[in-house]
Amino acid sequence: MTLAEIIALYRAQSMDNATPPFCEDELLAIYANEGQDEACRRSELLRDSASAMCSIAVPADAEVAVLNPKIVRVLRARIDGEPVSIVSGEEMDAISLAWMEDANRDRPSHLVDGMTTGAMHLWPRPKDAGTMRITVQRLPIKKLENDTDKPEIRPELHPALVDWMLYRAYSRDDSDLHNDSKAAIALARFEAEFGRKTSGRNEAWMRNGQSPMPGPIA
Repeated sequence: MTLAEIIALYRAQSMDNATPPFCEDELLAIYANEGQDEACRRSELLRDSASAMCSIAVPADAEVAVLNPKIVRVLRARIDGEPVSIVSGEEMDAISLAWMEDANRDRPSHLVDGMTTGAMHLWPRPKDAGTMRITVQRLPIKKLENDTDKPEIRPELHPALVDWMLYRAYSRDDSDLHNDSKAAIALARFEAEFGRKTSGRNEAWMRNGQSPMPGPIA
């Protein structure tokens, strides 16, 4: 479905067809983008090995590889064709307690997660410049802005984005369209498709693996 079709489906289901409507198209586009991001966070829908963010230049002696902020989690990695293990800081400490001060330079064999937000540490640091290829779980790259834009998630899931839009519209307090019961029904339909929301704390714990912070909470 295109953004225009998603908005048209929202208007058909909500009967939000007044002039002007309760939710303008611009606001509905924001809701549609929110819905797609939420769907990807809850269901890990987008995995990627081919886009530009999955190929990272690694300079000689680099301490970290900086990740695109759309990346939620790195699942696999190779540097110059050779596999690299992804470990937590605690796991790396068990391998080499002084790994951060290690003066050895070679092809990195480990990527250390959970140490620096938005980056992964390289061990050992690379002796020569190279290229890291990664497989990632990520959020959508491009916002839905134009009528012809389509969500990145699979086509059969597009109609469920309308449930998020209905939930957000019915949750607004400043209009006759506000309806807590309808909002709850729309959210339940969205959750039936994509799962219930977990906290950002839970997501960070899962992304970072073992870490000094407490385990995940409900």
